[in-house]
Amino acid sequence: MRKTYTCGIIGPGKIARKFAEALQLTGNVQLGAVASRDNNKAKQFAETFKCPKIYDSYEALMQDPDIDIIYIATPHAFHCEQTILCLQHKKAVLCEKPMALNATQVSKMIQASKDNQCFLMEALWTRFLPWLQAVMEIINKGMIGEVKYVRADFGFKAEYRPEGRLFDTKLGGGSLLDIGIYPLFLCQQILGKPKHIIASGNIDKRGADISCHTVLQYENGGAGIITAMLDCDTPQTAEIAGTEGMIRIPSRWHRVSGFEWRRIGEDWQTITLPALTNGFEFQVAEVIRCLDNNVIESPLLPHVFSLQLSETMDEIRKQTGVFYSQAGESSSLIN
Repeated sequence: MRKTYTCGIIGPGKIARKFAEALQLTGNVQLGAVASRDNNKAKQFAETFKCPKIYDSYEALMQDPDIDIIYIATPHAFHCEQTILCLQHKKAVLCEKPMALNATQVSKMIQASKDNQCFLMEALWTRFLPWLQAVMEIINKGMIGEVKYVRADFGFKAEYRPEGRLFDTKLGGGSLLDIGIYPLFLCQQILGKPKHIIASGNIDKRGADISCHTVLQYENGGAGIITAMLDCDTPQTAEIAGTEGMIRIPSRWHRVSGFEWRRIGEDWQTITLPALTNGFEFQVAEVIRCLDNNVIESPLLPHVFSLQLSETMDEIRKQTGVFYSQAGESSSLIN
C-alpha cells in the first residue's frame, strides 16, 4: 500500500491557493498545515481548504513531525533561507520558482539537500504539463530535425506598485525572475545552457527590471529569443524551429492544451490534449513519484537544471543592471 504524504504550506498567498487546489486533484497527498506571520490570513486559508493545523511561525511548521513535504510560496527573497531550514528539519521541499535570487543561493540550497539527503525541487510547473511532454517527444524523435531556434514571450500590464512583490527588489522583484523565467526555461529545456548571452532591459528608479529582452546563442549555432514585460500585454506565444520543421504554441503558451507542428513542405498538424483543470497537480505528482522512489531530486527537473537557469539569469541581470543587495550583490558586481 502506497504512503499518503502530508504537505505543509509556507506563505498562503494567491499561488499557494492554486497549489492547495491541486493537492485535492492528486492522490497520496493531503494538506496538513499552513504557516503565516499573518494569523488571520492563515485562518482564512485553513478554512477554505479544510486545513487542520495553523502555525504563526515557519519554524513551528518545520518542526511538525506529521509533515512530509513543505511547499514554499513566499516571495523570492526568502526562498533560500526557508528552504535550507526545511531541509535541515528533514522535510522534502517544493520551492516556488525562481529557486532563489541568484546561483550562489541555489548552490547552497542544493548542498543542503545533499547534506540532509532530503528532496528538493523547483516548482516550475510548466515542465510537467502534458503539452511539453508531447513537444519534447516530437523533438527527441527528430521529427523537426535539429532545433535551431526557440522564441517565447511572457508579458502583462501590471499595476505599478513600487513596494509590491513584482517591483520591490528587496523581495526579488523584476520581470526576469517573476515571468521571464518561463521563456528562459523553455529555451534551456530544448537547447540547453547558452554559450553566449546578449541582454537589455528597462529599469525603474528603484532598480527593478520592468522589461527584459535577451538573445541566447548556442554551441550548435542555434538561438533563443526571450521577452518579459510588466508594462504591457504581449502575445504570450512560442515557436520552435528545426532543420526539418517547426512547432507553434498558441497563447498562453506556458499552459496550453494543444499546439501545431509540421515538417517542411507538409501541412500543419494539430495536437490536442485534455484541457487543464489546474495544472499544478502534475508537479505535485512528480514530487510524490520522487518520494516514493527515495530520490532527492527529480530526473525531469534535476538540481543542475535549476542551477544553470539561475546562472543564466545572473548573467542577464549583470548586463541589464539589476542586483539584489540582500543576496550579497552590489552594483559594483554587475557594472
